Amino acid sequence: MRNLTKALGGLVAAIALALPAQAATVSLTDLLGGDSIIAGDKLFDSWSVAYYDSSDPLRTFDSDNIDITSLDDGGDNPGPGLSFGVSNGELTITGDGTYAYVDLTLSFRVSVLPGAGKLIKDNSLSLSAGLVTNAGDNGVYINEVIGTSEGGDDLGEKEIEFSYLDGSLGGSGLILNPFDSATFAPQSEVWVTKNILVWATGEDETAQLAGFDQRFSQQSVPEPGSLALVALALAGLGMAARRRG
Repeated sequence: MRNLTKALGGLVAAIALALPAQAATVSLTDLLGGDSIIAGDKLFDSWSVAYYDSSDPLRTFDSDNIDITSLDDGGDNPGPGLSFGVSNGELTITGDGTYAYVDLTLSFRVSVLPGAGKLIKDNSLSLSAGLVTNAGDNGVYINEVIGTSEGGDDLGEKEIEFSYLDGSLGGSGLILNPFDSATFAPQSEVWVTKNILVWATGEDETAQLAGFDQRFSQQSVPEPGSLALVALALAGLGMAARRRG
């Protein structure tokens, strides 16, 4: 009976491991308070808001209006990541006749969980929800840098945008660039800093950022045994070359 119980216990554990991880959603408020979120084998922590400004001096930032959900369905490419959902008009602006805006910069760290064995290689950023109404001079723009240290940009830079600059006034018209990516060598840890700008000019114009997604592709690390075999093979080639010489 004990053996059967052990076998059943092992079967339950195997089934649990085989099931896909359930998506988790955490508010930005909790993340800024020290919480973290896991997607696949990647840990997202050390969250901070580096900058916030608005053309409306009475407007304040409410991090409760931004929720982050783990994305575990990307395999190695595009990889695990995060989906940012924005509610209650937190990143929505209506023009004031001059230039109305909301400007937000936030950052976080992405690292490989201990023993996971898959390094971070490349990342992408994409718009998932937003609008630009009564287009004149309004839009949504995100600039993101990624680096090996906090605030760094040595691993790449990305830009995504959904905006309209009135062609009759010398603007370029519709700008729709909803996706961008950066490539870099495999890393065990990276830092992400994104600047978000939402703006509108005319009083009948509105721009809204309601959601965007972030992905981090990954690459397996050779097992120690495989590395040892490679080292032995290279050593063998070296010895054979010396004998021929």
